[in-house]
Amino acid sequence: MSFLWGAGASSVSAEGVAPAADWSVWERDGRAPRSGDGAGFARDFRDDLAQLARMGLNSLRLTVEWARVEPAAGRVDSDALDRYLDIVDAAAAEGLGVWITLQHTSLPGWYTDDEGGHADEVARRRWWARHVDRMAEAFDGRAAGWCPIDDPIGWAVRGYGLGSRPPGLRSPEATAEAAEGAMLALHEACRLLESGVQPVMGVFGAPTLHAAPVEREHAHAAGVETRRWDELLWGTWTRALREGAVEVPGRAPVAAPCFEKGPELVGLSHDHPVGVTEAGRLVSWPASARRSAAGFAPEPAELGEAVARALDAVPGRGVVVAANGVATDDDDWRDTLLDASMAVVADAEAAGLRGYFHDSAVDGYEWALGFGAPRGLIGRDRVVKPSAQRLAAAAARS
Repeated sequence: MSFLWGAGASSVSAEGVAPAADWSVWERDGRAPRSGDGAGFARDFRDDLAQLARMGLNSLRLTVEWARVEPAAGRVDSDALDRYLDIVDAAAAEGLGVWITLQHTSLPGWYTDDEGGHADEVARRRWWARHVDRMAEAFDGRAAGWCPIDDPIGWAVRGYGLGSRPPGLRSPEATAEAAEGAMLALHEACRLLESGVQPVMGVFGAPTLHAAPVEREHAHAAGVETRRWDELLWGTWTRALREGAVEVPGRAPVAAPCFEKGPELVGLSHDHPVGVTEAGRLVSWPASARRSAAGFAPEPAELGEAVARALDAVPGRGVVVAANGVATDDDDWRDTLLDASMAVVADAEAAGLRGYFHDSAVDGYEWALGFGAPRGLIGRDRVVKPSAQRLAAAAARS
């Protein structure tokens, strides 16, 4: 496999929220800005794909939004599925291999609200497994690879622990249950997809964590909390891939034997380091560094630390930077960060790194931040940003 140079984004960012998705309720209730048609990718995808190909990219991460394909339990929208097939075929015509993501944060509301979602074993085996099978059949021979669930543990933390995503809970117990369920859903997808010829990439949130006590005398407590977060965010998935069992802190291990041989690739989602206070709160780190529109400080050297840790933690698996970018309207700063990040990628490629995906391809909707936090290589006006040439140059040298 040649080095993967790509870009992508969630479906919500690229094409706006699906009416049947759990996120749509938050928009209707005023808990988040309206997403509209997101980056407008559904309308302009042919031109967008052509622009990405001209940059020298060879890959695309595309979310096939479950809530669009199956807006009600058991009812498949063939028009929505055909549109995704058209996108994949158009990407192939431009020389872009498509890595299909089956869940990128949002899920059908009927699955989470009525069926219990990933935390429910019956729902996973009945609805999730059926969806994975359907997508495997539909995209057989078309997909370059699969990314079944984007950041399963981070999804659980945001939705069930921090309350920043649906369903908006703040419960350690619910977080642990959701994280376990999401990891088991990923395991089920790996089991179902392993018979195909396309590789599977497990994508995991991979922030580097640092103790950041509010008061210096509380440094020890901050260190304890940092290790606790690290065990959840890193320990859960690295241990699962090494040992073939999902063991979320505080819960009994659950056998997951397919993890011992798959996914073949490990994707890291990394934008910035994170500080942890003595109260266990996640904050920007370093405190004095410039922050993005998302409120955190990107540090390219920390990306290198995350890649090195992953290569060491899961030997024998290919490691890919599956999502990396910055939310800012300052493209000069994006260019500076990309320059440093490309140096990190070049060094890591020599150590075994297999690819890099920029997040995102086109400026779109950024969850609770709306349209005020652009992340793309291409603006919503379809003008390619100067910083995109930094990525293009790196791809050309590879």
